[in-house]
Amino acid sequence: MFNQGIIRVGIKYGVMCGIACFAVVMVLYFMGLNPFGDYGRYSYIPIPFAVFMGIKYYKKFNDTELGFLRGLRVGASVAFYAALCASMLVFILVTLAGPELLQQHIAEMKAMLEATREEQIRLLGERMYEEGYKAVENVTPSMLAADDFVRRLFVGLVFALIAAVFYRK
Repeated sequence: MFNQGIIRVGIKYGVMCGIACFAVVMVLYFMGLNPFGDYGRYSYIPIPFAVFMGIKYYKKFNDTELGFLRGLRVGASVAFYAALCASMLVFILVTLAGPELLQQHIAEMKAMLEATREEQIRLLGERMYEEGYKAVENVTPSMLAADDFVRRLFVGLVFALIAAVFYRK
């Protein structure tokens, strides 16, 4: 049930991917862009490469008859450790950078909500839109890091599913 090879590959490729994702976040931050807004999606680019390389490495050195479920577990392990590493580093960045970075993100989110106000009200309703607008005010570094973790994990799991199909026996 517990396979140390899967965990080792997940840690090896996941941590490298998390550091690469954070490096992209830092480049965006130093360019003066909001690394948690629309430009932050560029920091997801290393995830599919790490998942594919992790499964390929596991298949080559640990299990040449890799099945779909084991490939999915390897990919999910890589995605989990990548998301965990990147989100911890994002939390540290937001905490050390001070409230300016968080306030910049909140201002951008408010501007986006105001720009799409009519569509949001049509889809969600006036009350839900107002609650969402008020919730943006209360974003904390831990909430931002948790959101980053969930998004990276979801993206990684999608690519783990694709890679598991690709590398199965």
